[in-house]
Amino acid sequence: MQDQAFIWNQYDLIRVMTVAMLASIDEETADIIPDNFNNNIRWNLGHILLCQDFLLFGPAGVQLPPAYGAMFAPATKPANWQGDIPSLETLSAQLKEQPARIKEALQDRLNEPLPQPFQLGDKGTIYTYGEMLTFTLFHEGMHMGCISGLRKGIAAGSK
Repeated sequence: MQDQAFIWNQYDLIRVMTVAMLASIDEETADIIPDNFNNNIRWNLGHILLCQDFLLFGPAGVQLPPAYGAMFAPATKPANWQGDIPSLETLSAQLKEQPARIKEALQDRLNEPLPQPFQLGDKGTIYTYGEMLTFTLFHEGMHMGCISGLRKGIAAGSK
């Protein structure tokens, strides 16, 4: 369907933008938490990855390291991280790989209903895989905005 091709094209565009933003960030910068922020750039990147898998496939369908749940789920924060922290290179590779995996699983299923509708509090309900995929793109864009704000906060703190 034409509308599904449009969604996949948008997915590719947004992910290319996320990966391009990541390319200009070094390991040290990725871990700085400026004043008035709760998380760092690395957390935002891992959160994008984890939430997209989780929202599209549920907890059993997440195809990322098990430790990512404790590191990147909502309400987590870098101060509580334990164990091996993924490098930016690892996160970049996972961000690049994830779309192909999701497309393979959902290519012709965007109009199919989710196993269970997803309630966004009192804001609305998501019923299909296509609706959820487009919601994850909005979510990714929000976190790209967070990363941009973090970069500005970091630059302001270094002056």
